[in-house]
Amino acid sequence: MCKKTVAMILAILLVLGCVSATAEVNKQEKVYVVAGADGTVTSITDSIRLENPDGLDTITDQTLLTGIENLGGKETFSLDGSTLTWQADGRDIIYQGSSDKAPALVPVVTITLDGETVSPAELKNREGEAVLTVSYQANESVPALAVTAMLLPESGVSGLKAENASVITEMGRQILVGCALPCADASLELPASFSASFHADHTDLGWMMTFVSSDPIRLACDTIDGKVDTDLHNELDEAKAVLSAMSRNEVLPETTGKTKDLAQKLNELNNGLVQLDDGAKQLADGTKALYGIEASTDEGTEASGVVALSDGMATLGSGLTALTQNNEALNTGADTVFAAILETANAQIAASGLDAAGITLPALTAENYTAALDAVLSQLDPDALKTAAYGQVEAVVRPKVDAQESQIKAGVEEAVKAKVLETVLEKVQPGLTVEQYTSAVKAGKITADQAAQVNGAVDTQMAAKETAAKIDAAIQEKKEELVRENVEKYLASDEKVQAKLAEAQKAADSLTALKTKLDQVSTFVNGLKAYTDGTAQAAEGAGKLNAGLVQLKDGAAQLAQGADNLYTNGTQLLKQSILDAEADLARSLLPYAEDTLPDALRIFEETRDAAQSSHYDLIPEGIQATTLYLIRTDLK
Repeated sequence: MCKKTVAMILAILLVLGCVSATAEVNKQEKVYVVAGADGTVTSITDSIRLENPDGLDTITDQTLLTGIENLGGKETFSLDGSTLTWQADGRDIIYQGSSDKAPALVPVVTITLDGETVSPAELKNREGEAVLTVSYQANESVPALAVTAMLLPESGVSGLKAENASVITEMGRQILVGCALPCADASLELPASFSASFHADHTDLGWMMTFVSSDPIRLACDTIDGKVDTDLHNELDEAKAVLSAMSRNEVLPETTGKTKDLAQKLNELNNGLVQLDDGAKQLADGTKALYGIEASTDEGTEASGVVALSDGMATLGSGLTALTQNNEALNTGADTVFAAILETANAQIAASGLDAAGITLPALTAENYTAALDAVLSQLDPDALKTAAYGQVEAVVRPKVDAQESQIKAGVEEAVKAKVLETVLEKVQPGLTVEQYTSAVKAGKITADQAAQVNGAVDTQMAAKETAAKIDAAIQEKKEELVRENVEKYLASDEKVQAKLAEAQKAADSLTALKTKLDQVSTFVNGLKAYTDGTAQAAEGAGKLNAGLVQLKDGAAQLAQGADNLYTNGTQLLKQSILDAEADLARSLLPYAEDTLPDALRIFEETRDAAQSSHYDLIPEGIQATTLYLIRTDLK
């Protein structure tokens, strides 16, 4: 142990002895002990400081001390059993007292000289090889950190060797500093004592000072607890379950702690390995099928896959080449047939007399027959012809109807006047009809004044603009009705018109049938050309494809071999290697999860719980406290 390390330990102990806690009142106690080399305690004085950061007027403490004395001021106190009440008046309290309670730890010094146990007094009068051992007598099973410093005499000590201790030289004097962690769990194998061997020549040992505190251990445990935000027991149980499944290459169980993501990712990895291996096998099988194998049948040996495709393509190419040799003859024959049909159609059209009806039609060709026949058919449309005839007859009929406008107007005005009279009567005497009114007038049942009143109302409405507009509209409607009736009657009775319409319908049907026939022939001719063009292109493509298939067959053979190697020497080996590695890793880690880590957790929890109550004096509830033992051991 180096000089700086020892100094650091001492500094930690001293600082921990006066660290303020976050409680309202913090109790710091320094227990001063004087003892002999054999651990016999001769005096104990407990010096206590009650920090009062909130400036309380009264501080209530618990104590087992007697002979209490205020060392920091003139504050008074009262003692009721173990309850100690201070009138603090906002100040800190520093007091001390004594007790016959044994300290938690007391150092015990054992000295052997040439193998014989001797006392410090005997060592002063003799010479030989000495071994000095400092152990710690525990009065409570509380783990603590103990640091002991012994000022060695200026003479009588040579060849010093220390175990669990260091020798510090300051200003020509040697100081033996040893440390130990007494009452720690034995499985931790931490030092519970320290020793020094040296050549003794009438060595006069004086005294040594020991600092003992459980606070560093408690502070460390609290710090660790504060940083752990999970249930460690559950974490270990889940880790054991995961490692156990891994060691058997089973699906890892779902967990909720720190192993959650790891288990999920490992399951994904393993599933991926299986899928990769299955995919590689399918690829290997597929590439073999793609390349093709020769299979024996009752009729001989058959090829499949690319091999069969290549053989079939060679046969297809030969057939297509033979077909293309007849393409020119087929196209020429089809054109000749189409030309003959068009010639016949032109002759029939010339003899049909369409030109006499004022319909001209150019000579039909394969290129223009559709547009030419569509133009003629539009002229021969029955509805169009009927519309034209209607217009011619209407031009004759309408002037005759216009000549009768005065008679039409008189009739319309008479009908409107009757309607107006009916409206007036409904207002004057509801329920009285025009016929009843007229009869009543003739019978003298209506007075002249009444009749004049009704006639005046009728004349007023007849003179209104709205009535005049209705009369004009009715006159025009009646005229149009008469024109329509007369035109339709004439067209229906005129035999010449009907004959012309029937003749036009017949010609239209004949030309429609001709166009349909020509469309069929055109479709055949164009289809034949498309077929011959297709066979030529197919023959050319088949030749190129056949050449490519030869390369494909060679590539397929290499692909099949490579895919088989990928499966047998690649993915299978990869999957098994990773699964074996996972299982080996799990088996190597499982003992830690089952034994080592649970033991470590148990030791930690027992140490933490024991360190919480490592105080000499009583500690009231709600007050945090630190305790430091300063033990002087006289070696005279």
